[in-house]
Amino acid sequence: MRSPVSRTARWAGALALAVIVAIAVFGSGGASGAAEAPAAPAAAAQETQTEFGPLTPSDVDLLVKVRQAGLWEIPTGQQMQQRAINEVVREVGRRLAEEHTELDAIVRDNADQLGVTLPSQPSTDQQGWMQQISAQSGPDYDRTAVNLLRLAHGKVLPVIAQVRSGTRNELIREFATTASTFVTRHHEYLESTGLVDFAALPEPATPAAPPAAAQAAGGAATPPPVLAANNATAGSSASNGPLDGVISAIRDADMSSYVAALVAFAAVIGGGAMVDMLTRGRPGPATAGPRSGQPATRHGPAQPFPTPPSPPAGYGAAPQRRAPTRRRGRGPAAFGVAILALLLTSPVLQGTADSSRETAIAAGFGKLDPAPEQVLALVASREDDQDSDDESRDEDEDRDNSANGDNNGGNNGGNTDNEGSSDSRARSAELTAALASQNQDDDADEENQDGGQDGGQDVDQDVAEDFPGREDAALPALNDFTDIADVNTVFSQPAASSQGSTGSFVSQCGPPEPSLRNSDNWIVAPGTVNGAQHVHDYIGNVSTDANTDAGDLLRSETTCAFEDRSTFFWPVLRDTSQVGPDEGEDGGGLDGNVGEILEPSQVVMQFLGNPTGPVSPMPQLLRVITGDAKAVTNGADNVRAQWTCRGFEDRATTQYPLCPEGSRLLRVLDFPSCWDGENLDSEDHRSHIAFPDEETGACPDDSVAVPQLRMILAYDQPGGRNFALDGFPDQQHHPATDHGDFVNAMPEQVMAAAVECINEGLQC
Repeated sequence: MRSPVSRTARWAGALALAVIVAIAVFGSGGASGAAEAPAAPAAAAQETQTEFGPLTPSDVDLLVKVRQAGLWEIPTGQQMQQRAINEVVREVGRRLAEEHTELDAIVRDNADQLGVTLPSQPSTDQQGWMQQISAQSGPDYDRTAVNLLRLAHGKVLPVIAQVRSGTRNELIREFATTASTFVTRHHEYLESTGLVDFAALPEPATPAAPPAAAQAAGGAATPPPVLAANNATAGSSASNGPLDGVISAIRDADMSSYVAALVAFAAVIGGGAMVDMLTRGRPGPATAGPRSGQPATRHGPAQPFPTPPSPPAGYGAAPQRRAPTRRRGRGPAAFGVAILALLLTSPVLQGTADSSRETAIAAGFGKLDPAPEQVLALVASREDDQDSDDESRDEDEDRDNSANGDNNGGNNGGNTDNEGSSDSRARSAELTAALASQNQDDDADEENQDGGQDGGQDVDQDVAEDFPGREDAALPALNDFTDIADVNTVFSQPAASSQGSTGSFVSQCGPPEPSLRNSDNWIVAPGTVNGAQHVHDYIGNVSTDANTDAGDLLRSETTCAFEDRSTFFWPVLRDTSQVGPDEGEDGGGLDGNVGEILEPSQVVMQFLGNPTGPVSPMPQLLRVITGDAKAVTNGADNVRAQWTCRGFEDRATTQYPLCPEGSRLLRVLDFPSCWDGENLDSEDHRSHIAFPDEETGACPDDSVAVPQLRMILAYDQPGGRNFALDGFPDQQHHPATDHGDFVNAMPEQVMAAAVECINEGLQC
């Protein structure tokens, strides 16, 4: 007998159940998986007793919101000082950065006293505002920064006022008064610029009827709303409706909640399909007929298009009942379609989850998963275009001769300003001040500060045997380390224009080979053993040491794919709580570099494009350096160190970052990419290739944009402050001395394929 419930009703019920399950999943996942996950303690349902009085969720929420305000307004204010074109806006940015730094210290002190865990990064909205501001330039930058900051201050001020008026915690009451003073003053700063668009600000909330009026109308007095941790008010569902709560949960849910909801939805829909199959496919008694007063159920053959309604009972004999096997097919089909959709959709969603999880992408890191088959195809096509192998070898020999000439004589080229704009210099302002005092004690060593690679890395040949500075070796100072949560400097890069080259190419060279390590530097101190006085990790060319010449690079074996014989090297990182195998050797313990060498858990050699236009191939044997291994004595002019942690790639520091448990330590080194078009090297190893402008990304007019190398080195960080970078002994392992070296020895067809990937916006 056919089920008394209609097919439409059964499917409607299954769909309703699926929606209910999805809402339940979102409601729970959104609260726990939102971008503001660090603020979870603020969502506690019960108040906590403290020595200052009861601590409510709204009290905690205030601390969280003020903390997050500082996490985005401090770096934005610092950026305004560098990029704003209006002098008033620059001054406002300076004041905002300084005063939010002061306020942030207050909120952290209060949180410590109250046992509140604070977030370590801005909210999703705030990160979006930072990106929106950074993408602007000129007057648009000033206007966007001022208006978004004014909007944010306008949102937090009512929160402060409401907590101040209702809190029973003495410390929170005092803090709210202080925070209100700061925020009100910041309103005045921003409005003094004359750029605030008051018409664009949100309308103030309509005030509710006062209790007296409500009582006069015969109703009970309405109690004041209680601010919840999610910035809603108790009882707000009556005005906003339950749908707003669902929308808010969906908006705040993380990707795992979406996947869970999708699985639940598919399971319920599939279950509904199976129920439909069983109820409609079960055969009834052969004599069954229509009930009294009901028309006979008619089943015609399946049609590709809807058929007209069947005539009512009485018009001719009832048709034969469809065989159960014919009816049974729709249930499994529906269930199969649901499962197939789930299988097809999950990888897409998982890819989206991976993208949203990787802050590195938003911060300018490209996709790091290479596609070797694509590169091989491009290389093969380039090889087909070669006229002959002999011509290619002749070109290589010409390049050898040119490289040897450069190596012997060198050329300053056009003395291009390769320091970039003042934006990155600001990141090292504190370093410059800290190092200035040390310079006073180093006047006797000026002959060693020759401005070579790594900021003077080529050792004076007259004193090379003495390996100077060993008596000054020491471990890093305590203030060389900082908690990554306290880092406010934004890691950013110029937004790409429509003509920009947005692709990337990853040179696949594997991890460093320990047997290749040495303390030489072929670029700066050729022929000098232990010329660097610290150990380098190497990937790529296996012949790189003090005695390497240009011909060796083009003939040697390599650890890289596609016969890429380039050499990449950088100073090793050590666990200083252990004893290294080179404790009594040059470059190791004798030069103050103590500890066990840490193996990188990930090494990425990534070539990026130029945001303003296409890039051109690098010539073979082009030598490129970045950073300054003698920043302590030379100052911050050439500092390019960028230290951060996995999950915090939107910020960078020139100190050693202390990463949270489960997060890897990251070293990021960007290389210059504006070549003078003529020289493979220069006397100072810098003048022949410059950094692009940090605001626009453009290269100087008299230079050629080539692929920009970015080294990304990840480490499983030892506990505490037990790690240090190898360096010259008198630099005392300062993290700002991080640096890297690169010599291009890619086959020309591989370089051409890499350039094609980058210019076409591909990730290779």
